[in-house]
Amino acid sequence: MNTETLGRENLRQVSHLHRTSVRGWSSGEPSWLRSPTLAASVLIGIGTFVLRLSYAASRPTDIAGARYVAGAGRFDVTHSSPPAPGSWLYVAAGHAIGVVSGLSTVRSLVLLAAVASAGAAALTCVAGTALGGRWVGIASGALVATAPVSWFAGSTVSTFSFDAFLGALLMVLARRARPYRAHGVLAVVALGLGAGVRLSVVPAFALLVLIAVVASVRTVGQLLTMVVAGVASVAAWFVPMIVIQPGGLHAWLHAVHVQVSHTAHISSVFVAPTSGALTNIGTFGAWSLVTLGPVLVVAVLAVLVTAGARLATRRPGGNVALRIWSTGTETDDRVGRPWYQGTVAVLTAAVIPPVAVVTLDQFSGGGSVLAYLVPATVLLLLPVARLLHHRTPGLRRAAAIVATLLVAGAVTVNIQRFVAAPGILPASVARHYPKLWISQTRYQAPYADTADTIRAADRRGGPGHR
Repeated sequence: MNTETLGRENLRQVSHLHRTSVRGWSSGEPSWLRSPTLAASVLIGIGTFVLRLSYAASRPTDIAGARYVAGAGRFDVTHSSPPAPGSWLYVAAGHAIGVVSGLSTVRSLVLLAAVASAGAAALTCVAGTALGGRWVGIASGALVATAPVSWFAGSTVSTFSFDAFLGALLMVLARRARPYRAHGVLAVVALGLGAGVRLSVVPAFALLVLIAVVASVRTVGQLLTMVVAGVASVAAWFVPMIVIQPGGLHAWLHAVHVQVSHTAHISSVFVAPTSGALTNIGTFGAWSLVTLGPVLVVAVLAVLVTAGARLATRRPGGNVALRIWSTGTETDDRVGRPWYQGTVAVLTAAVIPPVAVVTLDQFSGGGSVLAYLVPATVLLLLPVARLLHHRTPGLRRAAAIVATLLVAGAVTVNIQRFVAAPGILPASVARHYPKLWISQTRYQAPYADTADTIRAADRRGGPGHR
């Protein structure tokens, strides 16, 4: 091997990845801190936070929101205050913010949802950059930030934004995990704390956590540290919740059992009647289409152009490993990753489990899309990333301009639908095609999770508001 050709920096990375025994944790500044990705993600996060608070609800917009508000005052899942399993970290944090700041309970809970939504958009930029380059990161971050369902969940009393935040965070940790680093421990802690907000994140994101653990934990000490940190992160919310819950652990377990059974008999494909199961699958498909439809159009066009260019130029589509707009310090692609940290593996682990959870178990509302919105958006933009690296320079430049304009158009449509429209689906579709699958009310059409819904709830005082 010619060591001079490899260079000292590459030798240090190879040596670090393949050392056989190390005590403690590896240190070193993450490479993305030295890249423009950090600035882009921060700007997207700040912009998203401002948008969320600009349309923040002053009243609960639905029964679930009203029950979270009630639970912040008196936690008791046996009386649906809030519904089991309780989202204890969410309601407790909202109560604490209200006590410290003087904000109302509704404002405090909305503030938490806005922070989670902004964090999800910022981390989408980081995850998209790691998986497809900075163009994919910025584009996917902008699309997630302006998606009406994301905007609505981040501006109301809702826990759905935490799904998107946790999913994006775990994608980043799974992708960037390195031997002897703390990525696996951070992933386990994030999942443990996330379960205190939404228990469904455990089956939805367990595979991403597993990738981060396998890629980073290398010693018995690190394994024990991970186990202790995981137990502590769960105990941090579970113990005080059981202490506060009237009736203790038995009452909480009974309430969870009743809630799960009720949900299963309504929508689970394994338990519910055929009509209920089909409705649940249809709801999943309808919401996915109205939310990801604009991105899907961009992806299909990119695939068609790539295929046409291949026929015309007889050249392959390009190497996506050459990240568009990336720098030498931004990624560690100079050193190979194991297969389970590849783009396909990470996106598979990020998309399939949450889709299975909401499709086969329960699609409780439009916010359920947020469990898979981030990885699905990144996945749909990868064909564009391949086109942007086509070996024909003129095609690359034209594709970059057209793709950017298309994404900007999709962002504009998202903003218009949320800010100015009574629903995500155009009212004319529901009015003129009432029997069309996507416009039927059993699939929650016309998908009215927009600013109009927030303002209407504010005017009437919100359901169950006290």
